[in-house]
Amino acid sequence: MNLYYEGSDGTIIDFMSGPLAAQEPESLASSKWSYSTISGVNGLGKVKRFFKNTEEAKLKVMVLADDAEEFNSVMYRMHRTFDRDVRQMKPGKLWWNGFYKEVFAVETENGSFEELMESVERTITFLSVYPYWIRKSTFQYLSYTGVTGTLDYPLDYGFDYDQSEFIETITNDCIDAANFEIIFHGPCIDPDVTVGEHTYALYVTLNDGEYAVIDSKTKKITKYSITGEAENVFYLRDKENYIFEKIPEGNTTILRSKDLGVDISIFDERGEPDWI
Repeated sequence: MNLYYEGSDGTIIDFMSGPLAAQEPESLASSKWSYSTISGVNGLGKVKRFFKNTEEAKLKVMVLADDAEEFNSVMYRMHRTFDRDVRQMKPGKLWWNGFYKEVFAVETENGSFEELMESVERTITFLSVYPYWIRKSTFQYLSYTGVTGTLDYPLDYGFDYDQSEFIETITNDCIDAANFEIIFHGPCIDPDVTVGEHTYALYVTLNDGEYAVIDSKTKKITKYSITGEAENVFYLRDKENYIFEKIPEGNTTILRSKDLGVDISIFDERGEPDWI
């Protein structure tokens, strides 16, 4: 399996290779729903809502280095990476076979240090304020500007689609409606895309090389210039349609101007990741 920590600065701490070996990693995959109840008729209670609280999970890691230099290097690397994210209030990502959970490493405990073997068993406590395992799937809908005639279907089924007849779809195979990230690519004016029966639109002008991002999880809408400068354009959203409406489960049609480039990412959020 793949199991590693990705710091907010991109540093990778691989718990399954080199001098590090995760012990009983299945402890990270535990899942728990919290709930609130209310009194019902005749004193019978009922569940008002289910939700996930902030969670902690512990991972035991055996550090077994070839020499003192390697041992000190890996221990310092872990400490620097974990503490940097905590001090800067930027969560790292704990990756498990293609899924990640945003976490902070808030505690480390060390067992007996074996100097002759340059080894120690370290227990790391991870704190997650949004305790979901997440897998991101991105669907790209390219601009067809300048394309004429028919479009070749990616697999040879013996027929072509005319642009006017080409049907685009998006597949959400998550358990329920999903959080998303929509990216509109410039050049364009007032871009919009309709997913199923819901429209996502911005009243913004994007030049060539610029793009705008709608993030339903963070509830932010940001425009990026060609030089990477970020601008909050939340106020330029279409106020007639809820801009953060989740993408419905299943296979859904996409409607957009064919000269508009759009990326739509779906976030599969689960209580536990795929085990294999």
